[in-house]
Amino acid sequence: MILDSLCPTYSLPTLDKSVDLPADIEREIFEATARNFPGTAVKLAGLCKRTQYWMEWIIYETVALDHPAARTAAFLRTIDARPSEFFSQRIKKLYLSYTVTLDEAERILPICTSLTQLTCWVQGLSGQRRGWLLPYLSPASTACLTRLSVKLDMLTGSNTFLSFSDEIFQSLTHLEIVSPPPVNTGMSIDWTALTALPNLKHLIIGNLFPWDHFYLLPIIRRLLDSSATLEVLVILTKDPQMLEALQCQEFIDPRLVILPRFNWPLDLPTYWKNIYMGELDVWEPSAQHAKKQRLEWKEEMRLSPVFHE
Repeated sequence: MILDSLCPTYSLPTLDKSVDLPADIEREIFEATARNFPGTAVKLAGLCKRTQYWMEWIIYETVALDHPAARTAAFLRTIDARPSEFFSQRIKKLYLSYTVTLDEAERILPICTSLTQLTCWVQGLSGQRRGWLLPYLSPASTACLTRLSVKLDMLTGSNTFLSFSDEIFQSLTHLEIVSPPPVNTGMSIDWTALTALPNLKHLIIGNLFPWDHFYLLPIIRRLLDSSATLEVLVILTKDPQMLEALQCQEFIDPRLVILPRFNWPLDLPTYWKNIYMGELDVWEPSAQHAKKQRLEWKEEMRLSPVFHE
């Protein structure tokens, strides 16, 4: 099991052999225990073959590969030892960080055909194999995909056209555009179609820098003005010039959240550990921040003299 090293030690209850529960109820109890006490699934899987089968659905539901490299190597060995159907049925959330190589990603992605969430930050060599991710995002393999975090050059090459009206984006409720392309990269992007995505509720863009990304400011404003579904728009930046531009009157909106880094408010080791353990929804901190802003906005409006006129 690839998660053994992260599993805390728990004292498991002694099973009373005189209790004979129906299998479906017994499974519900084990699954509820595993989900309410993250890290126990691996221990429960060791009790017997039946609990191993049940727990593997939880253990492999989320696969997060970051430091150390040994974790990815162990997972690749597991891939070699199991039929691809095992993973295609179980893996729903896949995180491939910058530490995963392109060759490793191309071994992992073909078996993950039932994903609901994909975070893919894999980097090829500079300028090489742009658009490499697109073949793995066919309509058949992304039928359930609602959350996606990628760099746009993974989906298109230089001197090619990318439109957010493409089919891959239509079912997304959550989208993160990682390190948007700077100006003059040769990539042609139809940003206007982003405002028309029918299901998009939560969008993250970043990191942003003024020398590369001032061109995105009108696009951000257009999203806030025109998107009928958007509930949270997160901009990742800590550059003073970009912060000054985003904090001016033009961008005051309770849905706009400005954060300094993707792992806010956690440090990186805690961030990845919480993902491994199934304790973190990476979209939740910014959603809670936006919710707090909306409440503050409503309170300010309620107390405003203009509101009472």
